[in-house]
Amino acid sequence: MNDFFGGTETGAELILHPRWMHIEPYGLAMAAAWGAWCRRNTASITVRNVGPQARYAARMKLFEHLRIDPGFSIVEHEEAGRFLPLRKVSTALDIRGVIADLSALLHLDRFPDALAAVQYCVSELLRNALEHAGSPDGAFVCAHNYTSGANRRVSIAVADCGQGIASHLGSVYPDVRGDDSRALALAMLPGVTGVQPGMYGTPDNAGAGLFITRCIAKGSGGYFVMMSGRAAYRLRRAKGRSRSRRIVLDPLEERHDLWNLPAGWQGTVVAVEIRTNQIKDFQRFFRWIREQIPRPAAKRPKIRFT
Repeated sequence: MNDFFGGTETGAELILHPRWMHIEPYGLAMAAAWGAWCRRNTASITVRNVGPQARYAARMKLFEHLRIDPGFSIVEHEEAGRFLPLRKVSTALDIRGVIADLSALLHLDRFPDALAAVQYCVSELLRNALEHAGSPDGAFVCAHNYTSGANRRVSIAVADCGQGIASHLGSVYPDVRGDDSRALALAMLPGVTGVQPGMYGTPDNAGAGLFITRCIAKGSGGYFVMMSGRAAYRLRRAKGRSRSRRIVLDPLEERHDLWNLPAGWQGTVVAVEIRTNQIKDFQRFFRWIREQIPRPAAKRPKIRFT
């Protein structure tokens, strides 16, 4: 991973490939959050190799958030049915606006269960960012609806340049201070990261948003990625047609990758992929996930590091 935050005293530069470009939503959200961080730290931003290959990034409003003129115009209506362009979210009202627009922008109105799953994940990831990150720049969100092929999917990403997970959890769980990998694993356990109820309305959801989002991704056969500080976790996609709906509390007991990043991310990035053609009865699936969460009186499972 590039060092986003090093050597920006004399300015920051984003270098695009000169001939082709494919940027997943998590890369776009990170770049927008980084741009806001640069402005807050008075670092000027330049972008190299802005050309026709960068039209997708422009439609996703990356250059608008970086405050860079790409030198060409974009037809706005092209976004409908394909993606949610980058948005800065700073308040609960902003979250409600994003949720309200998801159906129209992603054309999920004919797939109510898939829409409900996407709305839940976006709502929880944004709520987490606003409640815990402490970033003066808020959070940045975008999504893309991939409709070609047998596996239709929506990729969602939320990024911030706030205090990071280890710093946030360290005040309550001192053993994770300075240990980004342990902090990531702890944050994905139910009942750890929150005191506010989720969008489905009961206190049973408090602190379980990341856990439920991870379970939704797994249940649909998609991936879940979380990055903070010098650690990054990825729940792998299901192999072939086999998808285990077994709930696993400890994220390290899933099929996963855990990386130690040479250049850290100052804040948190979460990306989730939902295979929309695999979501059939979301309300029932959601209730089933909640039933697997231990009650507050139960002992929190230990995280296994080997």
